[in-house]
Amino acid sequence: MNFYQHAGTILDKLERRQGTIKGLVIGDPKVKDKKKMYALICETLKYKSVLNELIDITDICTIEKKMLSSRSLAQVLLHDMLFTKRGIPLPANVPIKKCVHRHQARLKAELAKIKMKRGVQKNEDLVSQKAKDAVLIPRYVRVNTHRTTMDKVIQSFKKEKYKYVDQAPDDLRELPANSYCRDPHLDDLLVFTPKTDLHNHPLYIAGDIILQDKASCFPAHVCRPPKDAHAIDACAAPGNKTSHLSALMQNTGRIWAFDLDARRLELLKRMTGKAGCKNISPVHGSFLEVDPTDPQYAKVEYFLLDPSCSGSGIVSRLDHLVDGDEADNTVDERLKNLSDFQISVIQHAFKFPNAKRVVYSTCSIHAQENEQVVRTVLADNPDFTLAPRESVLPTWQRRGLRSEFNGSDQDAEAVVRTDPAHDLTNGFFVACFVRSSNTVSTTTTTTPLKNNKKRKEPIQEQSVDDESITTPTTTIEQEKQIPAEEEVSVIKEQSKGQLQKPAPAPASKPKINNDNNNNNRNNSNKRRKKNKVRTSITQRN
Repeated sequence: MNFYQHAGTILDKLERRQGTIKGLVIGDPKVKDKKKMYALICETLKYKSVLNELIDITDICTIEKKMLSSRSLAQVLLHDMLFTKRGIPLPANVPIKKCVHRHQARLKAELAKIKMKRGVQKNEDLVSQKAKDAVLIPRYVRVNTHRTTMDKVIQSFKKEKYKYVDQAPDDLRELPANSYCRDPHLDDLLVFTPKTDLHNHPLYIAGDIILQDKASCFPAHVCRPPKDAHAIDACAAPGNKTSHLSALMQNTGRIWAFDLDARRLELLKRMTGKAGCKNISPVHGSFLEVDPTDPQYAKVEYFLLDPSCSGSGIVSRLDHLVDGDEADNTVDERLKNLSDFQISVIQHAFKFPNAKRVVYSTCSIHAQENEQVVRTVLADNPDFTLAPRESVLPTWQRRGLRSEFNGSDQDAEAVVRTDPAHDLTNGFFVACFVRSSNTVSTTTTTTPLKNNKKRKEPIQEQSVDDESITTPTTTIEQEKQIPAEEEVSVIKEQSKGQLQKPAPAPASKPKINNDNNNNNRNNSNKRRKKNKVRTSITQRN
């Protein structure tokens, strides 16, 4: 498979939601020239709508169907021929290049017509605003305190071509080229200009720095377990948030990191190993299948929940361009499935007897995955409430949508949102639940939303900071078929039971006659006998 055919295959997989750009390029050992491939995929996606228009006008895929096996292959070839100075870097006699060049004059003429129609002169003016926004996001660098310190990293970059700016500008877009500064909100984060490429930098290769978007660093900072604490990262791969949690815990205590997909879990092991984490126990399995009463989780008080989401807030990578306008549809079945799954993950965390701080995050801009999920779980779980703003990034100005909390300023102020256009980071949402000191939640303004709890687990499309891999849809029943890692053999095939709080007694009970009581007891006994029979049959099978 040559370079362009491989690029076409990657675009096809992106179209079928079988991965993300970085997962299919950086995470694939078969891709030899990762930098070149990554650039081609991203640039092709930027011009995707124009390329498709040219393909349809000229009908090149039909005319050259023997050579152009897919529309994606045509897209990458036409991109290099029309939108790069070098053209297609293949010998002139290569058949795939010859077939495209036969249509070069017509394609260039049609491209000129498109630019005239849109009132632009330059090719780059054809790029969508979403793609332009992605370029404006700064390069954020998290200092890995397992291996080094902020001062050492700053001094190291000072010795190179980069100039350190003592005071971060109010608008990070004003940061001069080849310069960097400390982030004004997070004490372990540096900010570089958008086009800074550090993938081959010695500090990155050594694991001293981690390339992680600013908003993606929020959850660990909000959770921030103390030294020697026990924590769970429920949807952990590829591991950037897990390693961040480990760093804040100073490599003490223990973090159970769950992921259902074996390939993603291996990526987590590599990344957290490279980061020098020693307090992480990777677990191959679904967090939803973990028994909250298992003695080994008795001390777990802190939870980091970053479940599958729409990824609609991510602009630092161009995966969102694959779907066209689909991301703008805020009410669809996919969002419903995702929000149901997200609710189930949070509610499962609440069942752990010592859970006291549960942090929920998404890389979504949709209220259906954010504020509405929070409303639902608060209404269903009176023992938990939102942590106050004072303990949830208090200096961050953008908070939740007041309209989604029935006008409650207290609830809206308690959660965090980010806006890519104004905050220069990916769109993100963070909420922190804490166990209430009272048996009734202090958040009385919430309204329950409809929640269908039995759902298929959606496609894993987590924000993965610097790398991402997507896994296919899997039902909870299918998850039980996947064996646990040898180092953590405690994952059970079936959960032993649900920790449910008894319903509060009503203020007054109506009188029930004895006949009804006897009938209820008889029916209850019959149900118990039936359950025993079912259990016996299951155990035999």
